[in-house]
Amino acid sequence: MNQACTQIAALHTGHGLGLRPPHYKDFLAARQPVDWLEIITDNFLVEGGKPLVVLDALRRDYPMAMHGVAMSIGAPGSVDLDYLLRVKALAERIDPLWVSDHLCWIGPGPQQLHDLYPLPYTEEAARHVITQIRRAQDVLQRRLVLENVSSYLDFKQSTASEWEFLAHVAVEADCLLLVDVNNVYVSGVNHGFDPVHYLRALPAGRVQQIHLAGHCQQGAYIIDTHDHPVAPAVWDLYRQACQLFGPVAAMIERDANIPELPTLLDELAIARAIARACATAPEPRATMPAPLRTTWPAPQGRPDSPRLAQTQQTLRDYILAPGDGDARDAAAALVRVRDGADGADSLRRLGIYHHAYRARLVDVLADTFAKTCLFMGSDTFDDDAREYAVTHPPMVRSLNRYGADFPDYLARRYPGNPELLELARLDWDLRTCFDGPDAPALDAQRAASDPQRGWLDRSEPLHGSLRLRQVHTNVVSLWQAIDSDAEVPEPVRRDSATSLLVWRKQLQPHFQTLDPDQARFVQHLQAGASINTACAELAGSATLPDPARLGNWLRDWLQEGLLRDELA
Repeated sequence: MNQACTQIAALHTGHGLGLRPPHYKDFLAARQPVDWLEIITDNFLVEGGKPLVVLDALRRDYPMAMHGVAMSIGAPGSVDLDYLLRVKALAERIDPLWVSDHLCWIGPGPQQLHDLYPLPYTEEAARHVITQIRRAQDVLQRRLVLENVSSYLDFKQSTASEWEFLAHVAVEADCLLLVDVNNVYVSGVNHGFDPVHYLRALPAGRVQQIHLAGHCQQGAYIIDTHDHPVAPAVWDLYRQACQLFGPVAAMIERDANIPELPTLLDELAIARAIARACATAPEPRATMPAPLRTTWPAPQGRPDSPRLAQTQQTLRDYILAPGDGDARDAAAALVRVRDGADGADSLRRLGIYHHAYRARLVDVLADTFAKTCLFMGSDTFDDDAREYAVTHPPMVRSLNRYGADFPDYLARRYPGNPELLELARLDWDLRTCFDGPDAPALDAQRAASDPQRGWLDRSEPLHGSLRLRQVHTNVVSLWQAIDSDAEVPEPVRRDSATSLLVWRKQLQPHFQTLDPDQARFVQHLQAGASINTACAELAGSATLPDPARLGNWLRDWLQEGLLRDELA
Protein backbone atom coordinates (compact mmCIF):
# COMPACT_ATOMS: atom_id res chain seq x y z
CA MET A 1 0.00 0.00 0.00
CA ASN A 2 1.40 3.37 -0.97
CA GLN A 3 1.08 5.52 2.11
CA ALA A 4 1.59 8.69 0.02
CA CYS A 5 -1.70 7.85 -1.66
CA THR A 6 -3.85 10.05 -3.86
CA GLN A 7 -4.88 13.31 -2.26
CA ILE A 8 -8.28 12.68 -0.69
CA ALA A 9 -8.46 15.17 2.16
CA ALA A 10 -9.49 18.70 1.28
CA LEU A 11 -6.54 21.06 1.53
CA HIS A 12 -7.47 23.70 4.09
CA THR A 13 -4.31 25.56 4.77
CA GLY A 14 -5.42 27.85 7.54
CA HIS A 15 -4.65 27.81 11.24
CA GLY A 16 -7.31 27.70 13.92
CA LEU A 17 -7.98 27.51 17.63
CA GLY A 18 -10.14 25.35 19.83
CA LEU A 19 -13.14 27.43 20.93
CA ARG A 20 -13.35 27.51 24.73
CA PRO A 21 -15.83 29.40 27.00
CA PRO A 22 -13.21 31.81 28.49
CA HIS A 23 -12.69 33.21 24.98
CA TYR A 24 -16.34 33.56 23.90
CA LYS A 25 -16.35 37.26 24.71
CA ASP A 26 -13.16 37.89 22.70
CA PHE A 27 -14.52 36.26 19.56
CA LEU A 28 -17.90 37.95 19.93
CA ALA A 29 -16.36 41.39 20.52
CA ALA A 30 -14.01 41.57 17.52
CA ARG A 31 -12.72 39.56 14.57
CA GLN A 32 -9.67 37.62 15.73
CA PRO A 33 -6.73 36.55 13.53
CA VAL A 34 -7.73 32.90 13.23
CA ASP A 35 -8.82 31.14 10.07
CA TRP A 36 -11.29 28.78 11.71
CA LEU A 37 -12.49 27.48 15.07
CA GLU A 38 -12.87 23.96 16.38
CA ILE A 39 -15.66 23.13 18.81
CA ILE A 40 -15.92 20.16 21.16
CA THR A 41 -18.97 18.58 19.56
CA ASP A 42 -20.31 17.07 22.75
CA ASN A 43 -20.47 20.44 24.53
CA PHE A 44 -22.98 21.63 21.94
CA LEU A 45 -25.24 18.57 21.84
CA VAL A 46 -27.59 20.44 24.14
CA GLU A 47 -31.19 21.49 23.84
CA GLY A 48 -30.59 25.23 23.87
CA GLY A 49 -29.21 28.10 25.90
CA LYS A 50 -26.05 30.15 25.70
CA PRO A 51 -23.73 27.56 24.06
CA LEU A 52 -25.85 27.32 20.92
CA VAL A 53 -26.55 31.07 20.79
CA VAL A 54 -22.79 31.77 20.90
CA LEU A 55 -22.15 29.08 18.31
CA ASP A 56 -24.73 30.48 15.90
CA ALA A 57 -23.25 33.97 16.29
CA LEU A 58 -19.63 32.90 15.75
CA ARG A 59 -20.19 30.61 12.80
CA ARG A 60 -21.26 33.65 10.77
CA ASP A 61 -17.69 34.97 11.08
CA TYR A 62 -15.58 31.82 11.39
CA PRO A 63 -15.65 28.47 9.61
CA MET A 64 -16.16 25.71 12.18
CA ALA A 65 -14.78 22.22 12.61
CA MET A 66 -16.51 19.71 14.88
CA HIS A 67 -14.35 17.56 17.16
CA GLY A 68 -16.01 14.90 19.31
CA VAL A 69 -14.75 12.88 22.26
CA ALA A 70 -17.61 10.45 22.80
CA MET A 71 -18.27 8.55 19.57
CA SER A 72 -16.32 5.59 20.98
CA ILE A 73 -15.79 4.09 17.55
CA GLY A 74 -13.79 1.19 19.01
CA ALA A 75 -16.28 0.13 21.71
CA PRO A 76 -17.92 -3.30 21.49
CA GLY A 77 -21.17 -3.52 19.60
CA SER A 78 -22.45 -1.05 17.08
CA VAL A 79 -21.83 2.68 17.18
CA ASP A 80 -24.64 4.53 18.95
CA LEU A 81 -27.19 5.56 16.32
CA ASP A 82 -28.94 8.14 18.51
CA TYR A 83 -25.61 9.81 19.23
CA LEU A 84 -24.70 9.87 15.54
CA LEU A 85 -28.04 11.45 14.64
CA ARG A 86 -27.46 14.20 17.20
CA VAL A 87 -24.01 14.83 15.75
CA LYS A 88 -25.50 14.90 12.26
CA ALA A 89 -28.17 17.42 13.34
CA LEU A 90 -25.49 19.72 14.75
CA ALA A 91 -23.48 19.38 11.54
CA GLU A 92 -26.53 20.32 9.48
CA ARG A 93 -26.98 23.34 11.73
CA ILE A 94 -23.46 24.76 11.43
CA ASP A 95 -22.15 23.23 8.14
CA PRO A 96 -18.68 22.37 9.52
CA LEU A 97 -15.47 22.05 7.57
CA TRP A 98 -15.32 18.45 8.79
CA VAL A 99 -16.43 16.21 11.66
CA SER A 100 -13.77 14.44 13.72
CA ASP A 101 -13.46 12.10 16.68
CA HIS A 102 -10.89 9.63 18.05
CA LEU A 103 -9.83 6.12 17.09
CA CYS A 104 -10.40 4.68 20.54
CA TRP A 105 -13.10 3.57 22.95
CA ILE A 106 -14.49 5.40 26.01
CA GLY A 107 -16.33 2.50 27.61
CA PRO A 108 -17.54 -1.01 26.88
CA GLY A 109 -21.11 0.03 27.62
CA PRO A 110 -23.40 0.75 29.19
CA GLN A 111 -20.79 2.54 31.27
CA GLN A 112 -18.95 5.37 29.55
CA LEU A 113 -15.60 5.89 31.27
CA HIS A 114 -14.82 9.08 29.34
CA ASP A 115 -11.15 8.57 28.73
CA LEU A 116 -9.59 7.90 25.34
CA TYR A 117 -8.52 4.28 25.72
CA PRO A 118 -6.23 2.67 23.13
CA LEU A 119 -7.15 -0.43 21.20
CA PRO A 120 -5.18 -3.63 20.82
CA TYR A 121 -3.75 -3.50 17.30
CA THR A 122 -5.13 -6.77 16.01
CA GLU A 123 -6.97 -7.98 12.95
CA GLU A 124 -10.15 -8.37 15.01
CA ALA A 125 -9.97 -4.77 16.26
CA ALA A 126 -9.24 -3.50 12.75
CA ARG A 127 -12.24 -5.31 11.26
CA HIS A 128 -14.46 -3.99 14.04
CA VAL A 129 -13.49 -0.33 13.79
CA ILE A 130 -13.56 -0.37 9.99
CA THR A 131 -17.16 -1.62 10.14
CA GLN A 132 -18.11 1.01 12.72
CA ILE A 133 -16.46 3.85 10.80
CA ARG A 134 -18.33 2.88 7.65
CA ARG A 135 -21.62 2.81 9.59
CA ALA A 136 -20.90 6.19 11.13
CA GLN A 137 -20.05 7.67 7.74
CA ASP A 138 -23.24 6.27 6.24
CA VAL A 139 -25.27 8.03 8.95
CA LEU A 140 -23.30 11.29 8.86
CA GLN A 141 -23.19 11.29 5.05
CA ARG A 142 -19.58 12.47 5.12
CA ARG A 143 -16.11 11.11 5.68
CA LEU A 144 -15.20 10.95 9.34
CA VAL A 145 -11.87 12.42 10.46
CA LEU A 146 -10.25 10.24 13.14
CA GLU A 147 -7.52 11.27 15.57
CA ASN A 148 -4.69 9.21 17.01
CA VAL A 149 -4.78 9.17 20.80
CA SER A 150 -1.89 9.37 23.25
CA SER A 151 -1.31 6.11 25.08
CA TYR A 152 0.49 4.84 28.13
CA LEU A 153 0.19 1.10 27.62
CA ASP A 154 0.56 -1.39 24.79
CA PHE A 155 -1.38 -4.64 24.69
CA LYS A 156 0.45 -7.97 24.53
CA GLN A 157 -1.98 -9.23 21.91
CA SER A 158 -1.18 -6.43 19.41
CA THR A 159 0.22 -7.82 16.17
CA ALA A 160 0.87 -4.49 14.45
CA SER A 161 2.20 -1.07 15.34
CA GLU A 162 -0.11 1.85 16.02
CA TRP A 163 0.89 3.55 12.76
CA GLU A 164 0.31 0.39 10.73
CA PHE A 165 -3.09 -0.02 12.35
CA LEU A 166 -4.06 3.62 11.80
CA ALA A 167 -2.93 3.65 8.17
CA HIS A 168 -4.74 0.37 7.43
CA VAL A 169 -7.99 1.49 9.06
CA ALA A 170 -7.95 4.88 7.29
CA VAL A 171 -7.58 3.30 3.85
CA GLU A 172 -9.97 0.38 4.33
CA ALA A 173 -12.67 2.50 5.98
CA ASP A 174 -12.09 5.34 3.51
CA CYS A 175 -11.92 7.92 6.28
CA LEU A 176 -9.58 10.85 6.94
CA LEU A 177 -7.01 11.48 9.65
CA LEU A 178 -6.48 14.10 12.31
CA VAL A 179 -2.84 13.80 13.30
CA ASP A 180 -2.26 15.03 16.83
CA VAL A 181 1.46 15.71 16.70
CA ASN A 182 1.66 16.08 20.46
CA ASN A 183 0.00 12.67 20.91
CA VAL A 184 2.50 11.10 18.51
CA TYR A 185 5.34 12.61 20.52
CA VAL A 186 3.83 11.59 23.88
CA SER A 187 3.28 8.00 22.76
CA GLY A 188 6.73 7.89 21.17
CA VAL A 189 8.40 8.82 24.44
CA ASN A 190 6.21 6.47 26.50
CA HIS A 191 6.68 3.49 24.20
CA GLY A 192 10.15 4.16 22.82
CA PHE A 193 9.39 4.54 19.11
CA ASP A 194 10.55 7.18 16.61
CA PRO A 195 7.70 9.67 16.09
CA VAL A 196 9.03 10.62 12.63
CA HIS A 197 8.81 6.96 11.60
CA TYR A 198 5.17 7.06 12.75
CA LEU A 199 4.38 10.12 10.62
CA ARG A 200 6.12 8.68 7.56
CA ALA A 201 3.91 5.58 7.70
CA LEU A 202 0.64 7.50 7.46
CA PRO A 203 -1.25 8.01 4.16
CA ALA A 204 -0.38 11.67 3.66
CA GLY A 205 -3.27 12.24 1.26
CA ARG A 206 -5.77 11.41 4.00
CA VAL A 207 -4.39 13.84 6.60
CA GLN A 208 -7.08 16.48 7.01
CA GLN A 209 -5.94 18.28 10.16
CA ILE A 210 -3.17 18.58 12.74
CA HIS A 211 -3.51 19.21 16.48
CA LEU A 212 -0.83 20.95 18.52
CA ALA A 213 -0.96 20.87 22.30
CA GLY A 214 1.11 20.68 25.45
CA HIS A 215 1.95 17.88 27.87
CA CYS A 216 3.52 17.38 31.28
CA GLN A 217 5.98 15.00 32.91
CA GLN A 218 4.69 12.43 35.37
CA GLY A 219 7.45 10.24 36.69
CA ALA A 220 8.92 8.15 33.89
CA TYR A 221 6.12 9.06 31.47
CA ILE A 222 4.75 12.16 29.82
CA ILE A 223 1.01 12.81 29.95
CA ASP A 224 -1.16 14.46 27.33
CA THR A 225 -2.72 17.13 29.54
CA HIS A 226 -3.43 19.98 27.11
CA ASP A 227 -2.61 22.39 29.91
CA HIS A 228 0.81 23.66 28.82
CA PRO A 229 2.21 25.52 25.84
CA VAL A 230 3.41 23.45 22.91
CA ALA A 231 6.81 21.99 23.81
CA PRO A 232 9.91 22.67 21.65
CA ALA A 233 10.15 18.98 20.69
CA VAL A 234 6.53 19.05 19.47
CA TRP A 235 7.24 22.16 17.39
CA ASP A 236 10.15 20.28 15.81
CA LEU A 237 7.88 17.34 15.04
CA TYR A 238 5.26 19.68 13.57
CA ARG A 239 7.94 21.05 11.24
CA GLN A 240 8.61 17.55 9.98
CA ALA A 241 4.88 16.88 9.65
CA CYS A 242 4.57 19.97 7.44
CA GLN A 243 7.40 18.65 5.27
CA LEU A 244 5.77 15.23 4.98
CA PHE A 245 2.11 16.21 4.57
CA GLY A 246 2.36 19.55 2.86
CA PRO A 247 -0.24 22.27 3.58
CA VAL A 248 -2.62 20.88 6.21
CA ALA A 249 -4.95 22.76 8.53
CA ALA A 250 -3.47 23.00 12.04
CA MET A 251 -4.67 24.36 15.35
CA ILE A 252 -3.67 24.97 18.96
CA GLU A 253 -5.61 22.91 21.51
CA ARG A 254 -5.73 24.03 25.16
CA ASP A 255 -8.23 22.48 27.59
CA ALA A 256 -6.94 23.39 31.07
CA ASN A 257 -4.97 26.29 32.52
CA ILE A 258 -6.44 28.24 29.63
CA PRO A 259 -4.59 31.55 29.21
CA GLU A 260 -5.82 34.82 27.79
CA LEU A 261 -6.51 34.67 24.08
CA PRO A 262 -3.41 36.70 23.01
CA THR A 263 -1.17 34.00 24.49
CA LEU A 264 -2.73 31.35 22.27
CA LEU A 265 -2.62 33.68 19.28
CA ASP A 266 1.14 33.97 19.84
CA GLU A 267 1.42 30.18 19.72
CA LEU A 268 -0.69 30.13 16.57
CA ALA A 269 1.73 32.61 14.98
CA ILE A 270 4.57 30.15 15.61
CA ALA A 271 2.59 27.41 13.83
CA ARG A 272 1.95 29.73 10.88
CA ALA A 273 5.61 30.65 10.65
CA ILE A 274 6.70 27.00 10.62
CA ALA A 275 4.13 26.07 7.97
CA ARG A 276 5.10 29.09 5.86
CA ALA A 277 8.81 28.26 6.06
CA CYS A 278 8.17 24.67 4.97
CA ALA A 279 5.92 25.77 2.12
CA THR A 280 8.38 28.37 0.78
CA ALA A 281 11.53 26.28 1.10
CA PRO A 282 13.08 25.52 -2.33
CA GLU A 283 12.58 21.79 -1.82
CA PRO A 284 10.63 21.39 1.40
CA ARG A 285 10.74 17.60 1.29
CA ALA A 286 14.34 17.26 0.23
CA THR A 287 15.64 16.68 3.75
CA MET A 288 12.96 14.13 4.59
CA PRO A 289 12.98 10.44 3.70
CA ALA A 290 10.30 9.33 1.31
CA PRO A 291 7.04 8.23 2.92
CA LEU A 292 7.13 4.64 4.04
CA ARG A 293 5.40 1.89 2.12
CA THR A 294 3.93 -0.48 4.65
CA THR A 295 1.88 -3.61 4.28
CA TRP A 296 -0.82 -4.45 6.78
CA PRO A 297 0.44 -7.52 8.58
CA ALA A 298 -3.04 -8.97 8.84
CA PRO A 299 -2.05 -11.85 11.13
CA GLN A 300 -4.68 -13.60 13.16
CA GLY A 301 -4.47 -13.13 16.90
CA ARG A 302 -2.67 -15.66 18.97
CA PRO A 303 -4.89 -18.58 20.00
CA ASP A 304 -4.70 -17.61 23.65
CA SER A 305 -5.27 -13.87 23.08
CA PRO A 306 -8.38 -12.39 24.71
CA ARG A 307 -10.93 -11.06 22.28
CA LEU A 308 -11.60 -7.33 21.92
CA ALA A 309 -14.70 -7.14 24.12
CA GLN A 310 -13.03 -9.20 26.86
CA THR A 311 -9.94 -6.98 26.79
CA GLN A 312 -12.02 -3.85 27.17
CA GLN A 313 -14.14 -5.34 29.97
CA THR A 314 -11.02 -6.38 31.88
CA LEU A 315 -9.60 -2.87 31.67
CA ARG A 316 -12.98 -1.39 32.61
CA ASP A 317 -13.19 -3.60 35.71
CA TYR A 318 -9.77 -2.39 36.82
CA ILE A 319 -10.59 1.28 36.21
CA LEU A 320 -13.62 1.05 38.49
CA ALA A 321 -12.02 -1.23 41.10
CA PRO A 322 -9.73 -0.24 43.96
CA GLY A 323 -6.10 0.00 42.97
CA ASP A 324 -5.19 -3.57 43.91
CA GLY A 325 -6.65 -7.06 43.84
CA ASP A 326 -7.73 -9.47 41.13
CA ALA A 327 -8.95 -6.75 38.75
CA ARG A 328 -5.53 -5.11 38.77
CA ASP A 329 -3.73 -8.40 38.18
CA ALA A 330 -6.06 -9.32 35.29
CA ALA A 331 -5.49 -5.96 33.63
CA ALA A 332 -1.72 -6.11 34.17
CA ALA A 333 -1.67 -9.46 32.36
CA LEU A 334 -2.85 -7.65 29.21
CA VAL A 335 0.00 -5.12 29.14
CA ARG A 336 3.21 -5.60 27.18
CA VAL A 337 6.22 -4.66 29.28
CA ARG A 338 8.75 -2.53 27.47
CA ASP A 339 12.20 -4.02 27.07
CA GLY A 340 14.37 -3.10 30.04
CA ALA A 341 11.42 -2.04 32.24
CA ASP A 342 10.99 -3.42 35.72
CA GLY A 343 8.18 -5.69 36.78
CA ALA A 344 6.05 -2.81 38.08
CA ASP A 345 6.04 -0.95 34.76
CA SER A 346 2.66 -2.33 33.65
CA LEU A 347 1.09 -1.37 36.99
CA ARG A 348 2.38 2.19 36.73
CA ARG A 349 1.02 2.49 33.18
CA LEU A 350 -2.36 1.13 34.22
CA GLY A 351 -2.34 3.51 37.17
CA ILE A 352 -2.30 6.51 34.83
CA TYR A 353 -5.72 5.48 33.48
CA HIS A 354 -6.95 4.39 36.89
CA HIS A 355 -6.32 7.80 38.44
CA ALA A 356 -7.26 9.81 35.34
CA TYR A 357 -10.79 8.36 35.34
CA ARG A 358 -11.43 9.57 38.87
CA ALA A 359 -9.71 12.92 38.39
CA ARG A 360 -11.73 13.69 35.25
CA LEU A 361 -15.09 13.01 36.88
CA VAL A 362 -14.12 14.83 40.06
CA ASP A 363 -13.32 17.89 37.93
CA VAL A 364 -16.69 17.61 36.17
CA LEU A 365 -18.55 17.37 39.48
CA ALA A 366 -16.58 20.24 41.01
CA ASP A 367 -17.52 22.42 38.04
CA THR A 368 -21.21 21.44 38.05
CA PHE A 369 -21.57 21.70 41.84
CA ALA A 370 -19.26 24.69 42.27
CA LYS A 371 -20.97 26.30 45.28
CA THR A 372 -21.38 22.95 47.01
CA CYS A 373 -17.69 22.28 46.55
CA LEU A 374 -16.72 25.64 48.04
CA PHE A 375 -19.06 25.11 50.99
CA MET A 376 -17.76 21.61 51.76
CA GLY A 377 -14.11 22.41 51.11
CA SER A 378 -12.24 20.96 48.15
CA ASP A 379 -10.62 18.08 50.07
CA THR A 380 -13.89 16.74 51.49
CA PHE A 381 -15.74 17.34 48.24
CA ASP A 382 -13.05 15.60 46.18
CA ASP A 383 -13.15 12.54 48.43
CA ASP A 384 -16.91 12.23 48.06
CA ALA A 385 -16.83 13.00 44.34
CA ARG A 386 -14.17 10.32 43.82
CA GLU A 387 -16.29 7.70 45.58
CA TYR A 388 -19.36 8.80 43.61
CA ALA A 389 -17.41 8.49 40.34
CA VAL A 390 -16.59 4.87 41.09
CA THR A 391 -20.06 3.87 42.28
CA HIS A 392 -21.87 5.91 39.61
CA PRO A 393 -19.99 5.51 36.31
CA PRO A 394 -21.44 7.70 33.55
CA MET A 395 -24.15 6.04 31.48
CA VAL A 396 -24.26 8.80 28.85
CA ARG A 397 -21.83 9.89 26.18
CA SER A 398 -21.79 13.52 27.24
CA LEU A 399 -20.64 14.70 30.65
CA ASN A 400 -22.91 17.75 30.46
CA ARG A 401 -25.48 15.87 32.53
CA TYR A 402 -23.21 13.78 34.71
CA GLY A 403 -24.05 14.03 38.40
CA ALA A 404 -27.86 13.96 38.43
CA ASP A 405 -27.81 11.65 41.47
CA PHE A 406 -25.01 13.46 43.28
CA PRO A 407 -27.35 15.57 45.50
CA ASP A 408 -29.10 12.41 46.70
CA TYR A 409 -25.72 10.77 47.25
CA LEU A 410 -24.74 13.66 49.54
CA ALA A 411 -28.06 13.35 51.36
CA ARG A 412 -27.33 9.68 52.12
CA ARG A 413 -23.72 10.44 52.99
CA TYR A 414 -24.59 13.33 55.33
CA PRO A 415 -28.13 12.78 56.66
CA GLY A 416 -27.59 15.41 59.35
CA ASN A 417 -26.69 18.11 56.82
CA PRO A 418 -29.76 18.76 54.67
CA GLU A 419 -28.20 21.99 53.43
CA LEU A 420 -25.78 19.92 51.31
CA LEU A 421 -28.68 18.28 49.48
CA GLU A 422 -30.33 21.64 48.82
CA LEU A 423 -27.11 23.39 47.81
CA ALA A 424 -26.32 20.61 45.36
CA ARG A 425 -29.87 20.64 43.95
CA LEU A 426 -29.65 24.39 43.42
CA ASP A 427 -26.29 24.00 41.68
CA TRP A 428 -27.77 21.26 39.48
CA ASP A 429 -30.92 23.22 38.60
CA LEU A 430 -28.90 26.28 37.66
CA ARG A 431 -26.56 24.19 35.53
CA THR A 432 -29.24 22.25 33.69
CA CYS A 433 -31.42 25.25 32.93
CA PHE A 434 -28.33 26.98 31.47
CA ASP A 435 -28.41 24.78 28.37
CA GLY A 436 -31.93 23.40 28.61
CA PRO A 437 -34.58 23.68 25.88
CA ASP A 438 -35.01 27.03 24.20
CA ALA A 439 -38.34 28.79 24.08
CA PRO A 440 -39.15 32.42 23.36
CA ALA A 441 -40.14 34.33 26.47
CA LEU A 442 -43.32 36.38 26.54
CA ASP A 443 -42.70 39.99 27.50
CA ALA A 444 -45.10 42.82 28.25
CA GLN A 445 -44.92 44.24 24.75
CA ARG A 446 -45.71 40.90 23.14
CA ALA A 447 -48.51 40.27 25.62
CA ALA A 448 -50.05 43.68 24.84
CA SER A 449 -49.98 42.85 21.12
CA ASP A 450 -52.47 40.05 21.77
CA PRO A 451 -55.73 42.05 21.96
CA GLN A 452 -57.80 39.01 22.90
CA ARG A 453 -55.47 38.21 25.81
CA GLY A 454 -55.26 34.67 24.46
CA TRP A 455 -52.02 34.09 26.34
CA LEU A 456 -54.07 33.94 29.55
CA ASP A 457 -55.92 30.87 28.22
CA ARG A 458 -52.96 28.87 26.92
CA SER A 459 -52.13 25.69 28.79
CA GLU A 460 -48.61 25.12 30.13
CA PRO A 461 -47.73 28.82 29.91
CA LEU A 462 -44.48 28.60 31.91
CA HIS A 463 -41.09 28.79 30.25
CA GLY A 464 -39.48 25.37 29.77
CA SER A 465 -36.38 26.24 31.81
CA LEU A 466 -38.40 26.85 34.98
CA ARG A 467 -37.93 24.59 38.04
CA LEU A 468 -39.75 24.82 41.38
CA ARG A 469 -38.16 23.35 44.51
CA GLN A 470 -39.19 23.17 48.14
CA VAL A 471 -36.31 23.94 50.50
CA HIS A 472 -36.17 23.56 54.27
CA THR A 473 -32.88 25.33 55.04
CA ASN A 474 -31.36 28.77 54.58
CA VAL A 475 -29.81 27.52 51.33
CA VAL A 476 -30.35 30.85 49.55
CA SER A 477 -28.36 32.74 52.16
CA LEU A 478 -25.63 30.09 52.05
CA TRP A 479 -25.44 30.14 48.27
CA GLN A 480 -25.28 33.94 48.08
CA ALA A 481 -22.54 34.20 50.75
CA ILE A 482 -20.30 31.46 49.35
CA ASP A 483 -17.25 32.85 47.50
CA SER A 484 -18.38 36.41 48.23
CA ASP A 485 -16.99 38.82 50.77
CA ALA A 486 -19.90 38.05 53.09
CA GLU A 487 -19.48 35.68 55.99
CA VAL A 488 -21.16 32.35 55.30
CA PRO A 489 -23.92 31.88 57.89
CA GLU A 490 -24.45 28.73 59.87
CA PRO A 491 -26.83 26.27 58.23
CA VAL A 492 -30.34 26.50 59.67
CA ARG A 493 -33.13 23.95 59.25
CA ARG A 494 -36.58 25.53 59.13
CA ASP A 495 -39.87 23.97 60.21
CA SER A 496 -41.75 25.22 57.15
CA ALA A 497 -40.72 24.90 53.52
CA THR A 498 -39.79 27.78 51.24
CA SER A 499 -40.47 27.61 47.51
CA LEU A 500 -37.49 28.31 45.29
CA LEU A 501 -37.94 29.14 41.61
CA VAL A 502 -35.08 28.59 39.12
CA TRP A 503 -35.20 29.68 35.46
CA ARG A 504 -33.14 31.04 32.59
CA LYS A 505 -33.47 34.70 31.69
CA GLN A 506 -31.61 36.08 28.68
CA LEU A 507 -29.28 33.06 28.59
CA GLN A 508 -28.34 33.28 32.27
CA PRO A 509 -29.72 31.17 35.16
CA HIS A 510 -31.61 32.99 37.93
CA PHE A 511 -33.45 32.01 41.06
CA GLN A 512 -35.80 33.62 43.59
CA THR A 513 -38.03 32.62 46.49
CA LEU A 514 -41.82 32.66 46.21
CA ASP A 515 -44.39 33.27 48.88
CA PRO A 516 -46.82 30.36 49.51
CA ASP A 517 -49.60 31.84 47.39
CA GLN A 518 -47.31 32.37 44.40
CA ALA A 519 -45.93 28.87 44.78
CA ARG A 520 -49.37 27.24 44.77
CA PHE A 521 -50.36 29.26 41.72
CA VAL A 522 -47.16 28.22 39.88
CA GLN A 523 -47.81 24.57 40.81
CA HIS A 524 -51.17 24.75 39.07
CA LEU A 525 -49.51 26.22 35.99
CA GLN A 526 -46.85 23.50 36.07
CA ALA A 527 -49.62 20.91 36.08
CA GLY A 528 -50.82 22.28 32.74
CA ALA A 529 -53.43 24.83 33.76
CA SER A 530 -53.71 28.15 31.97
CA ILE A 531 -53.57 31.33 33.99
CA ASN A 532 -57.33 31.79 33.69
CA THR A 533 -57.97 28.12 34.58
CA ALA A 534 -55.70 28.39 37.64
CA CYS A 535 -57.66 31.44 38.76
CA ALA A 536 -60.94 29.56 38.38
CA GLU A 537 -59.65 26.46 40.19
CA LEU A 538 -58.39 28.53 43.10
CA ALA A 539 -61.46 30.74 43.35
CA GLY A 540 -62.76 30.94 46.85
CA SER A 541 -59.51 29.76 48.41
CA ALA A 542 -57.02 31.77 50.37
CA THR A 543 -54.52 31.26 47.57
CA LEU A 544 -56.36 33.27 44.99
CA PRO A 545 -55.06 36.81 45.28
CA ASP A 546 -56.96 39.93 44.69
CA PRO A 547 -56.79 41.21 41.09
CA ALA A 548 -54.18 43.82 41.92
CA ARG A 549 -51.86 41.26 43.47
CA LEU A 550 -52.29 38.86 40.57
CA GLY A 551 -51.61 41.72 38.19
CA ASN A 552 -48.34 42.45 39.99
CA TRP A 553 -47.35 38.80 39.70
CA LEU A 554 -48.02 38.71 35.97
CA ARG A 555 -46.17 41.98 35.43
CA ASP A 556 -43.13 40.59 37.26
CA TRP A 557 -43.30 37.26 35.43
CA LEU A 558 -43.42 38.98 32.06
CA GLN A 559 -40.43 41.10 33.03
CA GLU A 560 -38.46 38.08 34.24
CA GLY A 561 -39.25 35.89 31.22
CA LEU A 562 -41.12 33.23 33.20
CA LEU A 563 -43.89 32.83 30.60
CA ARG A 564 -43.53 31.16 27.22
CA ASP A 565 -44.31 33.16 24.09
CA GLU A 566 -46.76 31.20 21.98
CA LEU A 567 -47.23 34.22 19.73
CA ALA A 568 -43.74 33.91 18.19
